[in-house]
Parts: sequence; structure tokens; C-alpha cells
Amino acid sequence: MIQQIKISKMSGKLQGIGAINTDTTTNDFCIRQKSTDTICGKCYSHKMLTTFRKSCVPAFQHNSKLMKDLIDWDLLPIINQAFFRFNGHGELINLNHYKNIINIAKKNPHCTFTLWTKRASIVRQISDVPVNLILIFSNPRIDKVIGVPRGFDKVFNNVNKDSGIKQNCTGRKCIDCLMCYKHNGTNVIIEAVK
Repeated sequence: MIQQIKISKMSGKLQGIGAINTDTTTNDFCIRQKSTDTICGKCYSHKMLTTFRKSCVPAFQHNSKLMKDLIDWDLLPIINQAFFRFNGHGELINLNHYKNIINIAKKNPHCTFTLWTKRASIVRQISDVPVNLILIFSNPRIDKVIGVPRGFDKVFNNVNKDSGIKQNCTGRKCIDCLMCYKHNGTNVIIEAVK
């Protein structure tokens, strides 16, 4: 039986945007980061997957198992959407995972993809990235707004609500805003920690 990647229909602020998610509860990087004072210590994904979204874990684990190894081109999904997200839940597992993401974007040039990741060392190993894949560095530090790092198109920063730092993402629905899903416009995104 051919294993297929499972596509998630997102909810909340991500409603209307499909995603390929992986399991944060079994990702070694996520497990290590969970006990830090970074944004990972407040991980919404881990909290959801261990409580009210437990039913998502089997599908996300399935994707984790598939994405960690190179997937044959013919088995990569066709995405029938204008905008699509990688890692609505999850984080890059390894270089093969990233190569699969690049290949999915190449196979679907009609769609704009976004990848959120904290794993710059993986992203910087490949410089030939399709134009329809927007790379967003997910800054792990709270209240330390940074500019776009080398190898990325945008940066996503988290701040405390009472930090005094102006936010341009908080309270917005992604499908209505699309700031992260277009190459033009703002490249430094700031949202309040949930």
C-alpha cells in the first residue's frame, strides 16, 4: 500500500489554509527545546497535541515518518490551493524533510508555500529554493525582535502582550492578512505570545 502525506485542514487563525504538519511530541528537536525559556517552552502545538487535539497525533506521526526520508516525486501530493503552510504544527526533522518540502513546492508551482522553522542550519544547506516557497525564520527568543536572517525571506517574532513592542500580526486571520504568504510587503512579523 502506498503511503500518502496527510493534509490538515487548519482552524483558528489558520482557518482556510491547508498544511502539512508533523508531530512535535516525538520530534527530538522540539523535545529538547520544550524545556527552554524560548517560545518553544510555551509551545501551542505540544499543548494541543497532548490535550484537546490528541486525535491529530496519529496523522502528524504518520507525516513525520514519511517526511524524514526522501519521498519519490510521483508520491508527492498535488496541492489544489493558492496558499499552503508547512509546519502549522511541527518542525523540520532533518535535511530530507526539508528536501521533501522543496520538492512539493517544485511539483506545485501554482501554489505559494510557507515554511516556519527555527532550524536555520538545515535551511542554509540548500540555496536553490523555488520562488513559490517562502522561508520564515521562527525566532525562538521572546521580546527580542530581530531582522530577517541570512537564507530566509521573513522572520516571525513573538513578544509578550505588555512588552510595548508594536505588533503587526496579533489578532489577525492568516487568510485575510497573507503577510506571511506573499513576497512583497512586511518581512518582519511580530505577534503576541498566546
